[in-house]
Amino acid sequence: MTSSSPSPVHSIEDYSPNLWVTPKVHLRFDLDPHLTVVRADYDVQLNGNVPGPLFLHGENLEFLSLRLNGAVAHPNEFRVTDLGLEIFQPPGESFQLTVENRICPNQNTSLEGLYQSGSMLCTQNEPEGFRKIVYSIDRPDNMMRFTVTISGDPTYFPVMLSNGNLVSEGVPVEGKKEVVWEDPFPKPSYLFALVAGELVETTDGFVTKSGRNVTLKIFVEKGNEGKVGFAFDSLKKAMKWDEDTFGLEYDLDLFMIVAVEDFNMGAMENKGLNLFNAKLVLADKKSATDETFESIMAVIGHEYFHNYTGNRVTLRNWFNLTLKEGLTVFRDQWFTEDMTDPHVKRIKDILFLKEYQFPEDQGPMAHPILPKSYTEMNNFYTVTVYEKGAEVIRLLSEIVGRDVFKKGLNLYLTRYDGQGVTFEEFVSSMEEAYGSPIPHIRGWYHRSGTPEIKVTEEFDPKTKEWVFTISDPKGEGQPLVFVNSYAAFDQKGNVLDVGKRIQYGHVDQVRVLQTKEGNKPILSWFRSLSSPVQIQSNLTKEEIRILAEKEPDGVSRFFAFQNLIFSWFARALSENANESLSDILEIFSSSFKKNLDKTYFSFYLGFPSLSQISEHLQVYDYVRLNQLRNEALGTISKSFTKEFQFLYEENRKTIPMQTKEEIGKRRLKNIALYYLLHDPNRGFEQLAVSQQREAKHMSEEISPLRYLIEVNSKEKENVISLFYDRWKTDALVLDVWFAAQVSSGERKSSVVESLESHVKFTQKNPNKVRSLYFSFARNPLSFHEETGAGYKLIAERIKQLNGINPQIAAGLAKLFAQTSKQKGDLPKIAKRELEGIQNLPQISKDLGEVVGKIIQSL
Repeated sequence: MTSSSPSPVHSIEDYSPNLWVTPKVHLRFDLDPHLTVVRADYDVQLNGNVPGPLFLHGENLEFLSLRLNGAVAHPNEFRVTDLGLEIFQPPGESFQLTVENRICPNQNTSLEGLYQSGSMLCTQNEPEGFRKIVYSIDRPDNMMRFTVTISGDPTYFPVMLSNGNLVSEGVPVEGKKEVVWEDPFPKPSYLFALVAGELVETTDGFVTKSGRNVTLKIFVEKGNEGKVGFAFDSLKKAMKWDEDTFGLEYDLDLFMIVAVEDFNMGAMENKGLNLFNAKLVLADKKSATDETFESIMAVIGHEYFHNYTGNRVTLRNWFNLTLKEGLTVFRDQWFTEDMTDPHVKRIKDILFLKEYQFPEDQGPMAHPILPKSYTEMNNFYTVTVYEKGAEVIRLLSEIVGRDVFKKGLNLYLTRYDGQGVTFEEFVSSMEEAYGSPIPHIRGWYHRSGTPEIKVTEEFDPKTKEWVFTISDPKGEGQPLVFVNSYAAFDQKGNVLDVGKRIQYGHVDQVRVLQTKEGNKPILSWFRSLSSPVQIQSNLTKEEIRILAEKEPDGVSRFFAFQNLIFSWFARALSENANESLSDILEIFSSSFKKNLDKTYFSFYLGFPSLSQISEHLQVYDYVRLNQLRNEALGTISKSFTKEFQFLYEENRKTIPMQTKEEIGKRRLKNIALYYLLHDPNRGFEQLAVSQQREAKHMSEEISPLRYLIEVNSKEKENVISLFYDRWKTDALVLDVWFAAQVSSGERKSSVVESLESHVKFTQKNPNKVRSLYFSFARNPLSFHEETGAGYKLIAERIKQLNGINPQIAAGLAKLFAQTSKQKGDLPKIAKRELEGIQNLPQISKDLGEVVGKIIQSL
């Protein structure tokens, strides 16, 4: 915890290399959950021209001793503060430094540094957790070779792990066992990892392209060893894909994953020893949904791909976080596209971008993918840095082409191996492989906000062509480069032209030959979201309908149908009358007659969520929007009852396997059930109950529970009890049970208050907090309730979490970012509640920065 005094702001303009570096360190841990002693022996070298003081970061440490070249340092030679240890006059340009301190892992509820999770001790050091373990130069540009000795009671710590290779394992002496690990590759402190505890080891193997045998190990708590098969398969697929796609072969003989129950993030790419939130490792057909399986594959791929893009070549400073994260998200997206259905995967990524990143770009937490400043780095692990960063890399790959992109990445990784670099080195490598500069590509790193592209058209009677002007109105001062993949259609939906234009700057013109009798062609712009933009065009309802039915690009066809639905909501709101659903019903009718891929068809039939509708229209009357949404769902259900029943029965018998066919069948069955449950006659509730009882796969079991709660069925209490009785011993499955009860519907504050007193809930576990509080705060009907009850509840929980886990508290506070857009007195209520948080006597840096920015917007 820090005091409420102003925290320092770190600016990119102030960055400079550190005066001192520690290229080599030997760490020793004498483990005890209550009081662990840590000693670091550093080789220290001058990194500048003129020697000066040496500062070692250190927070929440109990200082024990300091030695310089083996001699105990005199108290006048240094000082210890709340932020670290300063040595006034180092003994030379190169010397040995030994520092020793104590820490209390079982008291560390922040889950940063070394902490206790269940029966194990583990670490989380990105971005600045290492300074909570030992005094250190805790910066990403300080690359060290680590040797680590771990000592502990083998009764409590039979397994003791760290990065790299196990070089010795001693026989216990006087009740203590020692192991020594050595990592041959230099790495910054944020990539250091240690795990020790009662863990079960599961083993597999992988043979690299060059014929080397790599041992793969996943460590779990006892009882979970039967849930690692899919994780192993995903890891081996990722290793092979990286070899086949980029020629990148794993560089150690051992790769380890540890599943951790208490974890702030999804996973962490520590070199050779990845730590994962247990929910992204453990899975079987009974306890994991299809979405969970795909998330496991993507995240395991993501962390493995970091071995090169993030570990071998790392960051010079934290401002460049997107250099590793945006790039690696793009790599895991590419991998998942190749392993599943590329159109469906792209739809999912764009939906996520539109629902979470676009709003962030419009709110008080907006920032470029390369932040110019920060107070607390934890707050910049954002969807902008990750997902928008990935979209910028995707844009770059579209400009240069995938083959050139591969060459550019290999040039980058070879040239800067073992170094900490910036985005400039990456972009320059791509330009070198491309053979030409790429104007305005760097603007994407510095400009915040989502570009709003405006499309205007006019007919040129001389050339008999339609001229479409594509402009970025805000781009005159900060021009960008865009990839505009487009297609032109006649009024019957026949393809006239398909093209891709690279637009350098804020204006471009596309000329398209006229259609028959001079009719304007219908244009589909930025197909598959070829650039991360929002588009303002003058398409008519009929033109959107044609694209929703005829667009051959599956991604663009999906979003055209979504836009047709959004346009119905806009008309229904503005006209305040019974707006006809005829166009939407026509698309539904024609889609049932097409032989569409099952998984794609299930997405195509999906109706936008309340949040998606609200954000697209920039309308925040959730009660009215929800009323319209339910009316539309009811009309669709009544209009196609037979079709949905046939779809359900056709896909009713499924096999609990993770094949494309079975995943598609489960999704289609569930989407059919969703519409049937919105039949005003409520004739299908028992069908949902039966599905839940008979389910052999979690995707078939959890969906009826969610749907029956959403429609406020009379059966909801029964299915809630049934689900709990079946899964009360599985903590990860109970997370979805908590979430399902508060994710939809009005006035769920009382449900939250009831569930947080449940014996299975604890504020100390991030997964539980996310499942209950975050799910509630993402339910617009309840969080933005006009009385302000939702704001008050979450504000009080943020205050409690501030003293437990500041990082999670700050993440929850970010969900107040959209309150400035709300109607009536809600912005005032939000400001009052946030000011109450801001006035906490011991507010953390993480929370203080977030709350301060949101208050400024209110």
